[in-house]
Amino acid sequence: MLDITNENRGEVLIAHLSGRIDAAASRAFEEQALAWLEAGTRSLVMDLASISYISSAGLRVFLLIAKKLKEVDGSVKLCALSPAVNDVFEISGFSRLFSIYPSLDQAL
Repeated sequence: MLDITNENRGEVLIAHLSGRIDAAASRAFEEQALAWLEAGTRSLVMDLASISYISSAGLRVFLLIAKKLKEVDGSVKLCALSPAVNDVFEISGFSRLFSIYPSLDQAL
């Protein structure tokens, strides 16, 4: 199960994700992310400190978000990845596609 909360800090939307981003959760995650972008979000920071697992379907959503933000000169940053989630980003090559920071404060 995936839980998503968010807050705004100036122009930046911070998304706090917790749980698992598996095939079942990816659909709801994608819908929420697209809603943020349609509402005008251009600067997004995703706090992944409480994510224990991410599937290929979850990675696809991150890629979609990055592409959509690039189209409007926006940006997405990821922060606080657990070692297991960081490994998935490294192995898949996604770590080269995203700005990844050790903590939320550093991402901001």
